[in-house]
Amino acid sequence: MQRFSFRVRLVVLLRRALLAQKEEKTPDLTQIGEVQVDSRIAENTRQFLAAAQAIAPEETLISGYRSRAEQEELYNEKVAGEVAKGLSNEEAVSIVLKQVQLPGASEHQTGLAIDMSVPEGQEDELAAKIAELAPQYGFVLRYPDGKSDITGVDFENWHYRYVGVENAQYMQKHNLVLEEYIALLKAAGK
Repeated sequence: MQRFSFRVRLVVLLRRALLAQKEEKTPDLTQIGEVQVDSRIAENTRQFLAAAQAIAPEETLISGYRSRAEQEELYNEKVAGEVAKGLSNEEAVSIVLKQVQLPGASEHQTGLAIDMSVPEGQEDELAAKIAELAPQYGFVLRYPDGKSDITGVDFENWHYRYVGVENAQYMQKHNLVLEEYIALLKAAGK
């Protein structure tokens, strides 16, 4: 299992307003099944997937690296879908931003985020088992239940973020989301 010697360097917290203005930088990518991830986390991702498949053999990676263009397409499709239901564009955007990040602000663009689920959708009980083992491989459930007021994103039981084994284990032990962990590191002067 690959181990990173980092704290804040790889624990990249994306800020929507800042990232939307920056150029896209494609990470060095490795193909795992149907998705790509940052090459630095490829082995951890393979091992995490294998551990999840030991619990639920049909568990699969459904998303990994996503370019800005792919994110824009996904975002626009979601907004259009909400508008088609009769919502105003403003109402649609408000709903979609709790589910899909703005193009340029998605963690998927770093190659450090994966979506993993079973084809028919993940039941919370299964998701809890997988989330429990995720830190052994350096991953955390990025948008856990009860933390949307901090993350700004609704509960997603399939979205994992690589933060490194040590960081992930600390975050899990102390029930922290990335925003809380980064604030703690900053307060400690790290």
